[in-house]
Amino acid sequence: MKDDRHEEPCARDVGARVDVAEHPQKKAVAARPGPKPAVRRAAQQDAAPLLTSDWHEHRSHLLRAFFRDAAPLAARYRVSGDDVADHAHTLARPRIERGSLLKPVVCVADLAVATACCLGRANAWNELWIFAEPSMTRAAFSRLPETLALTWTRRYWTQLERISRAGTGGLAQYDGSRPIRLWIVEQLLGTLEEERAAGRLEIRREHLGRPIPLRLVGEQLA
Repeated sequence: MKDDRHEEPCARDVGARVDVAEHPQKKAVAARPGPKPAVRRAAQQDAAPLLTSDWHEHRSHLLRAFFRDAAPLAARYRVSGDDVADHAHTLARPRIERGSLLKPVVCVADLAVATACCLGRANAWNELWIFAEPSMTRAAFSRLPETLALTWTRRYWTQLERISRAGTGGLAQYDGSRPIRLWIVEQLLGTLEEERAAGRLEIRREHLGRPIPLRLVGEQLA
């Protein structure tokens, strides 16, 4: 069965859509011929996920990907490679202590966004909200009446920001293994189910048990 969670590409730049709209000349740049096949193959090999249990090797690969994929975000959100590596190290520590293989960071730019949010960068939070809110609202609409879905999504976001800044959960748990917008929607749906199970929230009967196709993430933002 095809897994919908892989339909969403990693967001190289949360604010990219705004940037392209403001600078039409970037569209012309995008239309230029790409690099030669040999150069492309080398770049693809460098970007391939690295499976290792050695933190220093993992960190070195992570930083190369960071400077390749996340430099514009790093400058805009004032995060460094060390900030992102520290975020990843905190999440990887149990695996490091066990000597297990470390999970590849596929979405390094998204991990930089999460790191910036946890560090309290207001512009990162604002742009991530613009990027993720439509998908979150559509997911909430599938479970709740329209008015409640809107207020609940805002409340969920406020809670996400609070625990992320405190380092007790939220984006502090995001590891870059899948796109950040997809991860946020998954967390939102999980929280909805937890509140329903605890009796704090009534979900529409006709939608109980109906799976949410996660390819809905970003469909209307393309």
